[in-house]
Amino acid sequence: MVETRYIGGRDPGQGCYALAEMVGRGGFGTVWRAHPVDDSRKGFLRGFGGGAQEVAVKVIPVYSAKERSRALREGQIAQALKHPNIVETKEIIPGDLEVYLVTEFVRGVPLDVAAKHYDIHEVIDALAEILEALSYAHSQGIIHRDIKPQNALVDDRGRVKLTDFGVAYRAGDTRLTQIGYAVGTPGYIAPEIMEGEDPTELTDIYAVGATARSLLAYQPDEPPRRLLEFVNRATSPNPAHRPRSADAALKLLTGRRESTGATRDITKKSREPLNGRYANQALRVVNGLVAGWLGYLGAGLVLDGAESLGIAAGFGVLGYLLPRLGALGVIIALAVALARSQQAGFGAVLLLPAVGALWVATGSVSGGMRRLPLGPLLAIPLAAYGLGAGLPLLLGALMRPLGAALSAAAAAFSLIAYDLARGDGIIPYLGLELGNLPAAAGPLALLETGEALLRAYPTLALLAALWGAMAAVISAAEWLGFPFVGLVLAVVGGVLGYALAISSTPDSLSQAMTSLGLAAIIYGLVKYLGSGVVG
Repeated sequence: MVETRYIGGRDPGQGCYALAEMVGRGGFGTVWRAHPVDDSRKGFLRGFGGGAQEVAVKVIPVYSAKERSRALREGQIAQALKHPNIVETKEIIPGDLEVYLVTEFVRGVPLDVAAKHYDIHEVIDALAEILEALSYAHSQGIIHRDIKPQNALVDDRGRVKLTDFGVAYRAGDTRLTQIGYAVGTPGYIAPEIMEGEDPTELTDIYAVGATARSLLAYQPDEPPRRLLEFVNRATSPNPAHRPRSADAALKLLTGRRESTGATRDITKKSREPLNGRYANQALRVVNGLVAGWLGYLGAGLVLDGAESLGIAAGFGVLGYLLPRLGALGVIIALAVALARSQQAGFGAVLLLPAVGALWVATGSVSGGMRRLPLGPLLAIPLAAYGLGAGLPLLLGALMRPLGAALSAAAAAFSLIAYDLARGDGIIPYLGLELGNLPAAAGPLALLETGEALLRAYPTLALLAALWGAMAAVISAAEWLGFPFVGLVLAVVGGVLGYALAISSTPDSLSQAMTSLGLAAIIYGLVKYLGSGVVG
């Protein structure tokens, strides 16, 4: 059994900490997860809450007076900075052969890891938070000098926190490095530093631009023009061409007013991991699965089983790698297969790719819709297994509010259209028995019939509105960091909506309640287990 190591507690007012496990290693020391303890009774946590008291301790070995001065200087600089986007330094403990920097313990991952699952909007948000932190630091006369994705941590609520001020430059300090010696990380060091010039705010801005370029390597789509302009200007070899300050860089990046250097409200970024780091990857995976399922169904109409599986696999991969192109391809292929097998009329064969192309084109309004354009069609298989009413919860967990609401509403209409065209004509969760649409009808006749049905049965539109509202509530709650509050509101609203306005029979109401209840249980378990894994 390894003996627990304790640090500090020797001087009055100095904390004592038990080092639990090493969580990082760098060029200047190691980082440990630690617990504050009562120095008079080693092993007993100070205060209450256990894990809530956790801190991080950076252990910096010192072998000379110069190294000790460097370590103490790092702690003093970091301890003086108080900003929500900077890791808080709580205490500096000088030891005989080491210096200990006690900071808040950030439960999360470095930005370069988190950004693998970011959409372009989240990349911009992360860069904006780094610039907010730098705006504040620069106002205090501090130049970071080592901005890079690895020195920005993303906590479990999606907030970016700048860390590691080990080589920071403070106005008025004596330089601890030799003239001509470039401090920083290759690839993020401004060219003028390589030529021996003193660090300035513009050297940090260059590093933020290089960080942006690094994060964009994970993006499959072309960045927006504004973001490209920010990267090009921030990383200009000529400092005069860069934004003149972190405030100006923030304005260039986001288009909003310049920062004042004060702390800002970051509630918008306080979201749970499912809706942050992992959502984009989940969207692509789900889209690939739906594309594969549709490909298998379509190929099965005209080919044998083995060939159908091969086509399904191909569409699944395409739907994952290129979601919108894959969605359009599988919809067109499905329409062709229906026509060849004579499983659908002329009108449906023409409307299917037309409506699909229109939906894919509108996907640009939301990153979630771009990555899960086939999401509305999930309503069909989920309804077959009694989970269709829970689809808004899934879409809300994975998408931002606008995309979630639009996708959920489209899912309701997809389910209705399927049951009228290919099902038994009884609309799930409504209990309406409308029969099937005429197979031989042309596109215009089908559209006219659909309009007439919506006028005669307004509950069809109410179902789409209810699904859209539930998805928007879940998504907004995820975004604000209160997923279980959103779950309660969405489920209660769904129950009332089905009971008071939508379900026309006891059986349909029971079906809706069962489906919604199962989906809520699954959602709650996934969120609970997911938060446990991240923690």
